[in-house]
Amino acid sequence: MIDEQALRQFGGLIVRLQERKDLSREEARDAYLQIWRNQQPELQQGAFISALRAKGETLPEILGVTESHNLEWLAHCGGEVGAPEPHLGLLGVGMDSLKTINVTSGAAIVLAAAGVYVHKVGAPGMTGVSGSHDAFAILGVDPDASVANTLRSVRECRLGFTSGVGHAARGTGMFRVLSQMRCGTTVHIAGPLGFHSRDERRKMIGVPHPAQVPLVAEVMRQMGYERGLVPCGSSDESPDRFMDEFSTLGTTRVAELRDGQIREYEFKPEDAGLERARYADVAAAASPEDNVLRLLRVLSGKGTPALEDLVCLNAAFGLLFMDKVRDVRQGLDVARKAVRSGAAVEQLKATIRSQNQDASAGLRQLEGLLARA
Repeated sequence: MIDEQALRQFGGLIVRLQERKDLSREEARDAYLQIWRNQQPELQQGAFISALRAKGETLPEILGVTESHNLEWLAHCGGEVGAPEPHLGLLGVGMDSLKTINVTSGAAIVLAAAGVYVHKVGAPGMTGVSGSHDAFAILGVDPDASVANTLRSVRECRLGFTSGVGHAARGTGMFRVLSQMRCGTTVHIAGPLGFHSRDERRKMIGVPHPAQVPLVAEVMRQMGYERGLVPCGSSDESPDRFMDEFSTLGTTRVAELRDGQIREYEFKPEDAGLERARYADVAAAASPEDNVLRLLRVLSGKGTPALEDLVCLNAAFGLLFMDKVRDVRQGLDVARKAVRSGAAVEQLKATIRSQNQDASAGLRQLEGLLARA
């Protein structure tokens, strides 16, 4: 039975948001904790989620929702990677308007093949053809692996994938909420900003709009990240559309957090010696499987130049961010070597062996795709 006073207090927060009045960090945190814990009627939960997104989030509100995510995630999915060196948390927010193949998923595999410890976190595609959950599942990686298996995989073979709606997350209130939603919410911004392991302190997060670049970097600073990298890419063909990755189609706006300081800059493909691509050359395919097949061709060294450039550019920035190369051009060389030598596909196989409960089934699935790629 819900307490009438608690019901009215929560309803009062919704009314304030509808009146376009901001909440404090603590109010946003506590409201979302009530949502995760199912302590309000679902109608009120949905109304709050919608009202906050419609108003537009302030920095304190995003910090509050991020804190609620941390409390809920670490209570149910907490664990340490414990790798020999700092690992990279890697994900894209999604909700972008330039839909491509699963670039961040591909970059994670290439980065691990090139020597970076990577914890990739993702979810099913909610506004696009396929999300990271879909991509890794199709490639044969078990998205329902336990947290212990996922984090051990990062430690033992340099790459593990955790799904926001997989088995690891099903004990959280976030699964109940996100599994029912097919639209962007504050959680899709704040959730990626939370710590997905207790020792995560470096993260690369792509965002879907350039206005979010400095905001997300500031949230990362206040949350206590040691390093953060926040890109949002554009397209010369469609100036009002963006991707949550480094772009080969136009200028990428970037914010980088290091040593408590945030530096903002712009990157152009020519800065790394790349030609600008056309959107048609990197656009998403019609189905999740076709999208993943195109990515697998890149990972196998058989992708088109435009798709290889896009995936390897994002891996190159990850290599630079993690101090593995001296500049982006060297990062591109290292990333291209990983895909053309077969190391990226071998990394994918190693992750399946390490993370999956039934590795043989995952490997058979991957081999079937490789025969078609």
